[in-house]
Amino acid sequence: MRLEKKVILIIKVTLDEIKTMQCVGSRPQAIYLHWTAGGYNTVFSTYQFCIKGNGDVYTKETYIQTGGAHTYGRNSNSIAVSLCCAFGASPDKDGLPTGDCPPTANQIETAAKLIEVLAKKFGLEINYDNIKTHAEAALEDGYGPHSGDPNTRWDLWKLKDYDGIIKDGGEVLRGKAKWYRDVSSF
Repeated sequence: MRLEKKVILIIKVTLDEIKTMQCVGSRPQAIYLHWTAGGYNTVFSTYQFCIKGNGDVYTKETYIQTGGAHTYGRNSNSIAVSLCCAFGASPDKDGLPTGDCPPTANQIETAAKLIEVLAKKFGLEINYDNIKTHAEAALEDGYGPHSGDPNTRWDLWKLKDYDGIIKDGGEVLRGKAKWYRDVSSF
């Protein structure tokens, strides 16, 4: 038996290029926000989009297709956006990630812009029902922070907002995405 190695090409894309990408298969109904639990340059093909530490966006396809294995029980009809960060992280007393690779300001801003682009492209309101962090989904499904589950997921559970106040990560990202939608012409 001969084993063949599958090569997956990861390509850098701009937000303008994402705006013009075709959707293959079902129309996305939700966006889930993650981190890779790797370094700032560690891109995984599990996610539709990965954002490196410097804010550059990478994908494995020249089109958008829902699915994959990213958010337990929520993969169908969804898109996964992941920040390349959080290697070896654990939550501090406030829920922020510790370690050498916390989410960067560039990643947070790019994620918010990407949320705005994808929401507009697919007609999704920027709200909790449509756009969640993996921590928010995990809290709903019983494997989030403080659940005691050995497979706890706390991706982007807490983040500092523009004013330095620690808030729920999804609230911060959705708030920034709305700002980009309403105020900015990035």
